[in-house]
Amino acid sequence: MSIQIVLVEDCHHTCRAPLAVLGYCLTRSHFFEPFWQDVGAHKHYQHTTFEKLQDVIVCILAGCRSLHQVNTRIRADLALAHAWRRSQFAEQSNLSRTLDALSAEDILALRQGHLQLTHRYSQLRHHDWKRRLVIDIDATSLLASKRSEGSEKGWISGRRNRYGRHILRFTVAGCHETLFSILFPGNRHGYEYFKPALQCFLQHWPWTKAQRSQIILRADAGLGTNANISYALWCGFQVLMKGYSGSRTKAWVRRLSSVDWLADPQSEARWLAPAPVKLRLGRRLHVSVLRWLDKKHRFVYATLISTLQENPFRLWSFYDGRGAAEGEFRTDKSGLKLHLRRKQRLHAMEAWLVLTDMAHNLLAWLHPWMLNGTAFANFGPQRIVQDLLTIPGHLSFHNGKLTKVALQKSHPYAEEMSICLHNLLETFDFR
Repeated sequence: MSIQIVLVEDCHHTCRAPLAVLGYCLTRSHFFEPFWQDVGAHKHYQHTTFEKLQDVIVCILAGCRSLHQVNTRIRADLALAHAWRRSQFAEQSNLSRTLDALSAEDILALRQGHLQLTHRYSQLRHHDWKRRLVIDIDATSLLASKRSEGSEKGWISGRRNRYGRHILRFTVAGCHETLFSILFPGNRHGYEYFKPALQCFLQHWPWTKAQRSQIILRADAGLGTNANISYALWCGFQVLMKGYSGSRTKAWVRRLSSVDWLADPQSEARWLAPAPVKLRLGRRLHVSVLRWLDKKHRFVYATLISTLQENPFRLWSFYDGRGAAEGEFRTDKSGLKLHLRRKQRLHAMEAWLVLTDMAHNLLAWLHPWMLNGTAFANFGPQRIVQDLLTIPGHLSFHNGKLTKVALQKSHPYAEEMSICLHNLLETFDFR
């Protein structure tokens, strides 16, 4: 007897049951309304602009490498679409044309919407301004074709003379939340965009003078020019940055003797010395010359500039904490596939960036919503997207309301995820 092969339509099975429950909670609570309430209504036939932008967010959370995977990964998943209040997700070319049609005003509206949601759900709303707040500023590179808008030939880590764009991002240390990201051409250095980026950032986050005095801007040497540090100080921030000038560092090292170097009590391969020259950029600064051994056991030097009056070795260890900001970029590239999404139009690429920031923050907010206190509390974006949101199951609806979620019992995370989904439904009052 021959084996029959038939086509069936299953409107209840989904390959991403937790992602479906998340979509049910977000759409029924009107979570995204502030995000695109001011985005212009473009010409459409079957799907509105807002529905298609929401589909792009689902595409990111589903781990699609690019829009072309929408058709194979989520468009056929009708149960997932129903949970996100869609009869079916839009076709990938339709989503691509929508991103290409966005204007500068639409991008500004998306940024304002992202700001409103961040104000509403960020852990910053609980911050005690008697304590200091650390904001990390970091840059990364995205490859692009030479025909893309804003794509210029420049230096990209490990790839000399390649066309691309750069991103400058502001993140809250310890919260895994992105506050603001900006795109700039690949032939410009990040320090050239520090001032305009900080100006845009302050338009979105107009902190008072007293609040700024409690905020520490932490950045690496690529942004630590005298002009940038002076501007940050003029804005009223505290700073903890490495100095940009390599020639100045070498000149200071030559003026130091062997007795000036102090060994780090926590490490045998790090030394520190007070800078031989007082540096003043509008305010008194504490400057140290750093020395450590690289993997080839060669000395590497840098300067650490700060307004904080603390033990220099403690400041150095505190500065090392900014490695988490670099980790945020790595997880966005590995988990949210940020580096694989390329659009020729600059506004379309900026829309990708804002939508990725929104997805990044959603994954960060999942911890207080559903993951804290469970075995998944330490999961990052990559493991959440690839391991947790992909648990298969069946969904049951009655009159548009979700009545039952049946996770596949054989999945190793199914039992613990059932607890997480109860937490999520309780957070949004859908018990």
